[in-house]
Amino acid sequence: MKKICYILLLLMIGIHSTYAQQTADELLKQGDSFYEQKKYKEAVDCYKQAAQQGNVEAQFNLGYALYNGEGVDKDYASAAMWFKRAARQNFAKAQYNLAYCYMNGRGVPTDYDKALRYLTDAANNGNQNAQLTMAECYEKGVLTIQDQRLSQLWKDKAAGKYSGVIESPELEEIAQANPTPITTESREEDLDPNSEIVIDLGEPEVAQNTPAKPTTPAQPTQQASQASSTRVVRATPPEVKILYPEDQSFFHTETIKLKYQLLAQGLENETKITVMVDGQKQPTDRAVRAANTIDVDLPNRDCTVTIYAQNENGNSEPTSIRLIRESLPTQLPRLFAICLGVGDYNDPQLPKLKYTTKDAQDFANALMTKKGLPYQEVQVKVLTDQECTRDDFFEAMEWLKQEASPNDICVFFYAGHGFRDEKDRFYFMNYGSSTSKLYNCFSSNDFRTACEDINSKFIVLVDACYSGALMGGDRSAATSHFVEQLRRTKNGMVMYASSASDTKSKENEEWKNGAFTKALCEAFNGAARTPEDEGLSTQQLDQYLYKEVRKLTDYKQTPIFMNPNGMEPFYIFTYE
Repeated sequence: MKKICYILLLLMIGIHSTYAQQTADELLKQGDSFYEQKKYKEAVDCYKQAAQQGNVEAQFNLGYALYNGEGVDKDYASAAMWFKRAARQNFAKAQYNLAYCYMNGRGVPTDYDKALRYLTDAANNGNQNAQLTMAECYEKGVLTIQDQRLSQLWKDKAAGKYSGVIESPELEEIAQANPTPITTESREEDLDPNSEIVIDLGEPEVAQNTPAKPTTPAQPTQQASQASSTRVVRATPPEVKILYPEDQSFFHTETIKLKYQLLAQGLENETKITVMVDGQKQPTDRAVRAANTIDVDLPNRDCTVTIYAQNENGNSEPTSIRLIRESLPTQLPRLFAICLGVGDYNDPQLPKLKYTTKDAQDFANALMTKKGLPYQEVQVKVLTDQECTRDDFFEAMEWLKQEASPNDICVFFYAGHGFRDEKDRFYFMNYGSSTSKLYNCFSSNDFRTACEDINSKFIVLVDACYSGALMGGDRSAATSHFVEQLRRTKNGMVMYASSASDTKSKENEEWKNGAFTKALCEAFNGAARTPEDEGLSTQQLDQYLYKEVRKLTDYKQTPIFMNPNGMEPFYIFTYE
């Protein structure tokens, strides 16, 4: 029996070595072969290895598999991450699918501006479905303002009658990525044909050999130019309509950002926007005219939001949208987590960290085993190095805010370098950050702002040098003020930090995690359990981390625990 197991082990090692020796193109081809044979699990294994080597089509195919649950558990967050990696290489179909994700809040926060940006990129990179969708958006005023000239221009581009780049007016200030020619073919981007959205991004055709992004700027027609140069102002009332709430029609938060389109014959700045919720007027001093958005307070029930515009030419017709408040789940809560690992910085003064990617993945793996203990659903977003820019931090936190309800639990885990400035303020050193340009970093103030609206119990775990400064490890004036801000603005939070000082470990340590992450993973894998325990509570985790981290570091490193609102201990998960 031992001999048979040994032979099987050798065969498995041989198979793994064979995969490891293959190039990304060979792995992609092999994955496609498995996919055609409907051997989806084997296809995913090949795509994953090719994707990790940077193959753009494999990244797209892996995202597609994760989105649809082919050969792997369905995971919108990971699917969006792989679409984003391919989109950053200007792969048109990935840009199209990423627009779909942002449109519908699948794995990323709902963000119609980003949806428009990626849809525009996909269309300019030759994706015909994106071009036709852009035409429909401008025709109907969805995602953007109505503009029949631009609608026709996108139709001409889809028909091959126009080869120039078409820029959306709303995106003029957003930096566009340099175009990269894409000549590969891959799976249809038919993500979800049953999704109920105004502009259907779910039934695209297969894009053939997508051309490089043209460089000729869009030129308006002579007739359009003449029309735009002659301005006719009529004394007509303004028009307003709701485009979308930036959350969705289902909501669980106390406020939403409502996006609207205003046509006021050049009197936009003089036009007053009135908002009513179930017939009651709301404050209108929170309108952002540049983006045509307004914050609206919502009651704890289903409601109807109505807006109308008023200026010297009269009142517009009112426009309304019905919003449905999500009821709290009656079954088990859900667990949402982001696991961030950053060991690569744009700062020669900082040491490069070796194991942060492994730290993030190890802890994510520990979390994924908790489904049903007691979570009906576990979603973990893992972001490492290049996926951990400052903007990615904000987006990940926004994802938690959008997904979680009061019945759920959210987890924030960070493994990487931390920096403490002369005023004792803590900074996460995200990818591309530098101690000489701290505005590029994700600061403790950014963190406070991002987490205060997360509508659930929130567990924060930080394995970084000086991370105790995030929560006031030495109670200086600056950090004490930060703790007090958290106490006032974020209920239901507990925080664990690896140390108030340097947490660098010895090079000859046999473990490949930071001491804090090693002890944390052990606790989540059952090491903190005693016979009488029903589960791992926040208090038990604190006691276990304190004991184990000090033991691992010869009592030189002491983790810090903070409960800013004095919550009663609760079970993070239950044991089987």
